[in-house]
Amino acid sequence: MRNILKREMRKTEKIWDGWAFLLLFVCLAFYLFFPFFDGPVWCKDSLSYATMSISREPLYPTFLYIFRRIFGEDGYLFPVVLAQSLLAAYAAFSLAVTVRRYKEGSRLLSALAVLFQFAVTILCRFVAIRGSSYIDSIMTEGLGLSLYVLFMVQLYRYLMERKGKNLVGTAVIALLLVNLRKQMMITLLIMAVVFLLYDLIKKRRCKRLVLLLLMTVAILFVSKGNDRLYNYMVRDAWVEHSGNSMGVLCTMIYTSGEEDAALFENGPLRDMFEEIYRQADEQGLRIDYAPKGMEALSSHYADSYDAIGYGIINPVVQGFIAEHFEMTPVEAALKYDRYCGQMTRILAGQEKGDLLRVFGANTVKGFINSIARVHPLLNIYAAFAFLLYLALYVSLSVQRAREKGKESLSHPFSTLTFSELILVGVVINSLVVGVTIFAQPRYMIYNMGLFYLALSMLLYDGVREGRKALKERAGKPGA
Repeated sequence: MRNILKREMRKTEKIWDGWAFLLLFVCLAFYLFFPFFDGPVWCKDSLSYATMSISREPLYPTFLYIFRRIFGEDGYLFPVVLAQSLLAAYAAFSLAVTVRRYKEGSRLLSALAVLFQFAVTILCRFVAIRGSSYIDSIMTEGLGLSLYVLFMVQLYRYLMERKGKNLVGTAVIALLLVNLRKQMMITLLIMAVVFLLYDLIKKRRCKRLVLLLLMTVAILFVSKGNDRLYNYMVRDAWVEHSGNSMGVLCTMIYTSGEEDAALFENGPLRDMFEEIYRQADEQGLRIDYAPKGMEALSSHYADSYDAIGYGIINPVVQGFIAEHFEMTPVEAALKYDRYCGQMTRILAGQEKGDLLRVFGANTVKGFINSIARVHPLLNIYAAFAFLLYLALYVSLSVQRAREKGKESLSHPFSTLTFSELILVGVVINSLVVGVTIFAQPRYMIYNMGLFYLALSMLLYDGVREGRKALKERAGKPGA
């Protein structure tokens, strides 16, 4: 199969032809339009990145710092969004030429690869409530969405050709993403699952699998080292960024009951929990106040999440620390993390029924928001889209299994590989976001354009294989 694929790829090795230049021009024109149209968009979280807050991962604050040093405090934001736009253009173009390379030079699929990425930006700018594109925003998504596409491109190339340079590219981009925002730990999970699928289940190459998994674990430890090095250089403290425990604690508070105070021993932690619980209960921010229904529960949870975390947990815990201790800002941040972590571990002993309800509702919402938007009609559409995706995938897999070894199947091979990769990405992101934070579109759209591209590839090969089968039947005697 690999030899067949290589022969097919030689037909499309000429990347820089007229079509490729046109795609590149269109990508640049589209993404560079927005910085000039909107300019830099300052968001609620932007200040924490610009001031290099200890609560933030190191990559984006460092990115802003470099531009600030080059262009000055008053003039660096526009160059930032220009750079983010150029990265977005390169990511869309790279996706398009990669699909074209593995799909027999298909101009249709390479154009769709670009258009689906455009569609995500258009939805964010002109349809969504936020009214701005992420590439213009001073927030991690300005880099993260493009880097995630490039991560998937590199991992896809590695699965197709098994070249070391593509594996290195995958690892480097994963490292950047993990140091960009903690949600991007999903890239390490995606790598682990994909390596298990291809090297253990499909190929049974245990030695290679062990090496790949060790590489994945190494990326995690290197990212933690980068985090500590960044804070040492900025704050003279060998520590990781703070705030990782607050998110899960928000969910634990949301699903807790008054009886959970008994899980704590008498002391500061119990006092803080009871105060946080009292305020959350008074403000109707607990699951007991959620309307009935999955969608209503997930929406109430989303509305309560930040209100619990920033409106209650932070003032209570930080206030206690300020009242009882004299500490530097770094010491206070570490103390805050310890208190939140301890409360989270204790509240893990609560009854799990409400936690599972929140997790289930949030995960379903995550799947829907990955390809559409939660709405009674769009929910039905999303279910249909996923079922169509799976049906086409199964049909093409069966077709490939029946005709294994025939040269024509180099095409379904590339499609099946891409569709498996994207589905893994959607599932892992939905599950991780579902259990750690609320599944708003901002956290879910990483796979949106990629999903529709994979669906288009499945349709493309499904139609082609169907036509081939009809021709074969027509050519048989007595047909």
